[in-house]
Amino acid sequence: MKKSLLNILLLSSVAAFGLTACDNKGPAETAGEKLDSSVEQVQEQAHDAADHANETLTVEEKGTLENAGERLDAAAQDVKEKAEDVKESAGEQVDKAQDAVEDAAAAADKKLEELKADVQ
Repeated sequence: MKKSLLNILLLSSVAAFGLTACDNKGPAETAGEKLDSSVEQVQEQAHDAADHANETLTVEEKGTLENAGERLDAAAQDVKEKAEDVKESAGEQVDKAQDAVEDAAAAADKKLEELKADVQ
């Protein structure tokens, strides 16, 4: 009985010491809490500033951005049309070059035949 009473007293004192130790904040824990608080304040201020900037840009430059988008769309369409024109023109030039090569080859064959006939 004395042993169990002693165990109960020992356990009670350890628990009481543990609970009182948890209430005491060390300098590192205090500094951590202050740092957390500071970070939260900075995040809130940054979020507020971003919201304010977004509202300002949206209201004041909405027309400007829309105009820029329309100009970009028009420019893209012009580039596409000019690329198609270049493609067609290049195809025509390739056809002309091919015809010229074929004509030159025919003329060379004719000249070669004439030279052969002269040699014989």
